[in-house]
Amino acid sequence: MKFKGETIFGSGIISGELVVYREPLSFLGDVDGKNGIIRTINVSIASKILAIPSSRGSTVGPYVMYQLSKYGRAPLAILSVKADAMLIIGAIMAQIPIMTNLPREILNLKSGVTARVDLDRGEVYVDES
Repeated sequence: MKFKGETIFGSGIISGELVVYREPLSFLGDVDGKNGIIRTINVSIASKILAIPSSRGSTVGPYVMYQLSKYGRAPLAILSVKADAMLIIGAIMAQIPIMTNLPREILNLKSGVTARVDLDRGEVYVDES
């Protein structure tokens, strides 16, 4: 399955386990910046590819994203349906590749599958079998 989006930051190809969070994610409230756990579902995003519809929250969210990077617990990449300014700023501050304008259908994927993100082409490939 292939999804087309727009790369905001990053280049190259990244492969990894997908974590799908179907609600807008607050990095300040939902994510533990020291250990990389999404508190609401008790799942690690460290060294995984995170798919979200969007982010929510305040200007502190980018600092939590930076904290994830500082502690080595950042996701490999963030895939979003709609990225707001805070999500983009946080990704750049934390040096996390980010792709946006992906179709909402990406949120129907199962966590745990392997995704391959081609940041240069703005494409995400997932084999659900």
